[in-house]
Amino acid sequence: MTDLANFDWNSFWINIWAGLIFFILGILFSIWLIPRFTLRLMRKRNKTFLKRKLASIIRELCEFLICSPFKDNQLNHEHLSIFTNKKDIDNFCFVGLCPINVFSKISYPKMSLVIYEYFKELKPDDSYLELSKEYSRLKNFRTEIEKILAVHSLYIDDKLILKISDLCSDIRAQELKYIINLEYDELLEKTNSKRNGIFGVNELPTIYEKILLLIKEISTLKYFEYQIDIKK
Repeated sequence: MTDLANFDWNSFWINIWAGLIFFILGILFSIWLIPRFTLRLMRKRNKTFLKRKLASIIRELCEFLICSPFKDNQLNHEHLSIFTNKKDIDNFCFVGLCPINVFSKISYPKMSLVIYEYFKELKPDDSYLELSKEYSRLKNFRTEIEKILAVHSLYIDDKLILKISDLCSDIRAQELKYIINLEYDELLEKTNSKRNGIFGVNELPTIYEKILLLIKEISTLKYFEYQIDIKK
């Protein structure tokens, strides 16, 4: 009884509460740190793999622009050559050729003008045919990008995934809107009328702008480097 009476209960409870607080903080810190550390470690170990996946996305973006019918001497006066970073000389390689200088502010409004002028010079039926081809290209392009994201999204930055996914969502939304043209076809056939216009041209500049911005963002990542060349 004497020992219990002389026992320092204040120190005992202080140690208990201090230990409990540090225990809880340790759990919370572990919950926050371990996933971040694990993800960072995975990305570090899969750096080469990540570079290849991003390079695949760049190639798809550049290939889409190269095959685009919307070209102009001023718009395509400069092009962008993208390579992997020379610091990793063992894996250094050419990634893709963008036929438009995405770092030029003029390229973005010029891209819109070229699209509008392209369709402006065509007759309604020809415009419909060309727009159909473009939406077919967009669908194939979206499918390829979504395949890369579906298999390898773990190795790509979350913000970048959102931007790429946003582009795919925009393309899909425009594909659904394009169906209006098919309904319009049925109406023209029933009324024996001629085509006066088409639906879906106004949305193309927004999609192209997002493609240009994605190339710009990915090519400036630490895994890549680029050079701007003037078309001769």
